[in-house]
Amino acid sequence: MRPLSLLVLLAVAVLATASFVFTRHVVSDQEHKLLKQRTDEASLYLSSLLGSIRSEFSSLAGTAAATNSNADAFRRSTKLLTSVPGGFATMALVRTNGQVIAQSGKPIPATLDGARAAAVQNAVAKAGLTGGLVSTPLFGGDPNDRNLGFAYTSPALPGYAIYAESVVHPKVSSPTTSGQPFSELIAAVYVGTKVDADQLLTASGGAGTLPLRGDIAVATSPVGEGQPWLLVAKARRPLVGSAATATPWILLGAVLAVGLFGVFIVETLARRREYALAVADERTEELKGSMRELADAQEQLVRSERLAAIGELASTIGHELRNPLGVISNAVYLLRGDLGPDPTEAASRHLATAEREVSAATVIVADLLEFARQRDPVTTDVDAVGLVDEALTVLPPPKGITTVRNLPEPPVLLAADRDMLRQVLLNLVGNAYQAMIDGGTVTVGLTTDGPRLHMSVTDTGIGMEPEVSRRVFEPFYTTKARGVGLGLAVSRRIVEAHGGDIAVVSAPGQGTTFTVTLPRVAVPRQTADRDAATEVKA
Repeated sequence: MRPLSLLVLLAVAVLATASFVFTRHVVSDQEHKLLKQRTDEASLYLSSLLGSIRSEFSSLAGTAAATNSNADAFRRSTKLLTSVPGGFATMALVRTNGQVIAQSGKPIPATLDGARAAAVQNAVAKAGLTGGLVSTPLFGGDPNDRNLGFAYTSPALPGYAIYAESVVHPKVSSPTTSGQPFSELIAAVYVGTKVDADQLLTASGGAGTLPLRGDIAVATSPVGEGQPWLLVAKARRPLVGSAATATPWILLGAVLAVGLFGVFIVETLARRREYALAVADERTEELKGSMRELADAQEQLVRSERLAAIGELASTIGHELRNPLGVISNAVYLLRGDLGPDPTEAASRHLATAEREVSAATVIVADLLEFARQRDPVTTDVDAVGLVDEALTVLPPPKGITTVRNLPEPPVLLAADRDMLRQVLLNLVGNAYQAMIDGGTVTVGLTTDGPRLHMSVTDTGIGMEPEVSRRVFEPFYTTKARGVGLGLAVSRRIVEAHGGDIAVVSAPGQGTTFTVTLPRVAVPRQTADRDAATEVKA
């Protein structure tokens, strides 16, 4: 064996060992980071659940204040909360000295004592402008049937507190499946900031796994102004995946195999170096031309596959989000009905915020589904002038913005899908309105040029930088604070499906003009697809 081959083998062995050690350390570090990240996410989820308790108690306090702490009214307003599965076992209106004024559900002493009284006093002591919410430790004699209480005081209800209590079964493991959130974690939640078996609220891995040991992560979830709860989590299986766990060993074997193969190659190439160099020189020029052609074809193929993947992802996300948004919208509607005709100002504000954000999310989901849905135009005779008038009527200008119509005498007919072109017009006009923060003028024009129709939408807004103009039709590219950047991408696809073209001219501070050019006679999409397929084969 030549000295060069021995040197290569030694270098590869050192490299393989170093790569193994380094990769194993990286995988271990990444595993812990992923565990910490998932634990923090689970803690945020727990915090959001606990945060809903404050909202519920605040609503009850407002109702009690509105009824002058009437006991019957309080029992009526809390009857549903104590009767539904998974609700509170007990809800009570108490004075700050611990005297129970009204209660519903499981009976509790007429005068609170022990942990219950301490929670009420703690809530009074920590009350601020938004009230005070604290939880009790787990208490009760039966270790498999413990009590957990919450006390809330509100500035709107001075001298009183809302007290609620649930019965929990700490030792019962919560079953998890692969489809549930955080199913990859074994988690335990403790009431308080310490790992205390007496304060175990729930555990997803069963009593035999507690206390959790090994590579664990901890996080705390605040409970109002009281002591936070502790979340301890451990991964059921490697979060980085089995492939990443096996990567160090695979890398070690692969590098060693490559090293042996390299030695063989070095020995072979030492004898054939001159011949290989000569052949390489002859083939270099041929390869340069071939590589350029291959690069162009590959770039086109990657772009097509990427757009297909984005469309599939957009469809999946849109369908998955549409049902939860509908449920949330219905829940907000029912909650508004439950609050009665005179809800508190805070409740009305929160409900209005929820309705506004659900509406914004619904628009985003509609954009995603429209982008993912690909259909051929169903062409009919469309009056372009009437279509422009309809779009400007459906989408009237905001205050401070005027519209100008530069339209020929109707009708101006073309063969197109009316609904699809209407969507393009609404997108362009809506974008024009949004580009003029301080008001301005939107001009919609139509001109004909023999067999082609030119439709333009011009605004006097802020304009766009050249980089923005170049990328404005890319899916998911947007400079707006809201939205996902699909409106113009969908518009371009619709125009191209009609055999047309859409272009933009813009400059910072000089407004923007979008121009849609369409054939007045429909171009069959099958013809365009056939031509494209022929080009790819060539």
